[in-house]
Amino acid sequence: MGGSISSAQRPLDDGGLNKVVPDVGSDFGSSVAAEKKSDVNDLDTYRQFRDQLLSFSLGESAYDYAEKLFEKHSSSPEVMTLLAETTVMYDKTKNKYARDHWCDRLDLLQRGVDVSRKCINENPDYGPCYRTYVLCATREAEALYYMKSLLGLGLLENYNAIMSRGEKGMQLLPKDADIPNALGGLCARCAYVWYNPTRLYARWCGVPCWKDLWTKSVELHKRAVENDPKSLEFACRLAQAYFHGGDYQNARRWYGKVRDEMPPQDLKDERWQGIAHTHLSTAFAKTSWNVPFA
Repeated sequence: MGGSISSAQRPLDDGGLNKVVPDVGSDFGSSVAAEKKSDVNDLDTYRQFRDQLLSFSLGESAYDYAEKLFEKHSSSPEVMTLLAETTVMYDKTKNKYARDHWCDRLDLLQRGVDVSRKCINENPDYGPCYRTYVLCATREAEALYYMKSLLGLGLLENYNAIMSRGEKGMQLLPKDADIPNALGGLCARCAYVWYNPTRLYARWCGVPCWKDLWTKSVELHKRAVENDPKSLEFACRLAQAYFHGGDYQNARRWYGKVRDEMPPQDLKDERWQGIAHTHLSTAFAKTSWNVPFA
């Protein structure tokens, strides 16, 4: 009709896949600085285009796009991190209870683990590689067995490996919130009580006892909340860790913060407010029995 196309209707570009990189000139210092600045700008362009694809529910296209970037820049730690991060975001769109999705998830998350491990081996001091490794490895370890009763075995088997990489990542990224949140959830899901038969397998795998795991989980979730104080998810998970660890006073306090004090940052935050409200309404209420002879 002759009018300009709005940003919502504008077709997506190629995300920089066909961009031509200029040759390095004679001025080496300025060329290196310009190249680094260009790499940062290119990475922002790659991530924005990936996020656009995911916002349109095109998870497979976003993953294929990240794979093509990796083919062109296989030695770039930023691109390797982007690919591994995309596998986690794409995995969240899959149904973990469907058997065909379960097989796809294992292949997908294994790809993220392999790329993250390659990034760590080639760049041992690059923190984001450890972050993506922890995110991919925790999700894959939980999905390692399809039967619901065996879900925790994969976490027990890989607990020490994930924790060692995660602790290294927290040293390199002290302000990151995703690593301590994922490790805190790992400790919580491995905390089997002494009378559970799985606890024997946990001892064989070298996993700490129930009390130590919940103490570690609370410590890690507190660190996640300190690094991202506006996240309702992290605050609610901290309250859950307090509750299951037996500290009901702090659990009630953090549930109250999530429900009444912290403003939602996203539509999904209503879920965490609902969880906090349910726990405050039921978990801390004293039961009363309407029995004549009581």
